[in-house]
Amino acid sequence: MQLSNFGEQFAAKVLAKAYASSVVDAVSNRDYEGEIRKPGDRVNILSFLNSILLCDYVVGTDMSSETIVDAEDQLIVEKRKYYNFSLDRLEDLFTYGQDIPDALIMDASKVLEREVDTYVLAKWGTDAKAGNWVGIDLVVAGSGQTMASIVTTATGGTVTLNASSNTYEGQVGSIENPRDGGTYFIGFEQTDLYKGFRLRSTAAFVSPWYRISSVTSSTVAALTEWDEAVSGSDFEEGHTLRGLFGGDGVSFPKYGDGNASLLTMSSLGWEFQAAIPTAVTAATIYDQTTLLAEALDMNEVPNEERKLVVPPAGITMLRQASELQPTGIAEIYSGVVLNGRVMRFGGFDVHPPQGARVSTRAGHSASSTTGPSADLVLSQTTGWQIPANHMGFVTFADKWSESRVVDAENQFAKKYQGLFLYGAKVPRARRKFGAVLFGS
Repeated sequence: MQLSNFGEQFAAKVLAKAYASSVVDAVSNRDYEGEIRKPGDRVNILSFLNSILLCDYVVGTDMSSETIVDAEDQLIVEKRKYYNFSLDRLEDLFTYGQDIPDALIMDASKVLEREVDTYVLAKWGTDAKAGNWVGIDLVVAGSGQTMASIVTTATGGTVTLNASSNTYEGQVGSIENPRDGGTYFIGFEQTDLYKGFRLRSTAAFVSPWYRISSVTSSTVAALTEWDEAVSGSDFEEGHTLRGLFGGDGVSFPKYGDGNASLLTMSSLGWEFQAAIPTAVTAATIYDQTTLLAEALDMNEVPNEERKLVVPPAGITMLRQASELQPTGIAEIYSGVVLNGRVMRFGGFDVHPPQGARVSTRAGHSASSTTGPSADLVLSQTTGWQIPANHMGFVTFADKWSESRVVDAENQFAKKYQGLFLYGAKVPRARRKFGAVLFGS
């Protein structure tokens, strides 16, 4: 006999067990979950990409009208996970176990928990705002021999590097990085995707951080705004990237500060943000975390509901950090709550994901030699992408499509089956609500 609704109790159990110790509910919101009904469902999320422009009112003069730029993001139920295992009923007569189905369902819940957490936490590496990354920047200083330029396109811009003093047969070479003294390959790599890139002439005159959206070659890459906007009141006329006239690193007036446009200046250098993972230790982790808070503050992200997800080794470092001793002891070791919050400091609720759920990625390639060479020996260091955010950063939605227990057709056995649907999306306007510590 087919038990058509017997399995519903397992669906409830899996949900409860999966989210008891996962971090997905701690770091994401479920604002659009009610729209999810079946695989492939899409929920359109409306965003407004440019801030309202305030102008001076002059008596007797008509007011200017501003065009509001909007965009739609789609949350897609793209992930479909199932379990399907069978238990022979005859074997049940000879086993001492009385809770085998429960034990296996619990195991399914833990696997699901790991899959969902890993999926959601990976969003920071692709969607956190360019400019909100903390790590070791790679700086290539401008000189009469090193130049870079940006040409705007309909979708953003294209940057081309021309490092003549470090070029060999069309390929850029390596250079010593003034930020850490290491030697690194100075061209584009696939590991640079979604991080920040900017042009610079001096430390006080730079472009904003642009998002590396694709890499064409070691010398050519496509750039977009962090929110992928291409028009609005804060864009210079005829250009699809903000701040091309430069600024001081913090403020980027629409038409610059009187200096020549970064598009036309010669001898420009460039900079990759968080190109290389920075070493994280008990002596440094507190200061590095405050830089994440600073990045959110600079983007006017609300102070409440800020989250920090730290791998287990990082939690140990925080507990050993001198800044949290001795006054931080009570805060660190008390108040463990749902979703695994273990402490609160610096305005963040800190959550430790179990295992290795926090995403990793390779850093920009280091080189064993400097100067132009067609035979550079390159190596990469892998780092954690430690995420910080406000709850508004990522939207998550899930749904049990079906859960059941059925009789196996040609066996004296029961099959336990379940299908789980989920998806997550970072709306473009909310990318500024996320920051990443790229650390090793």
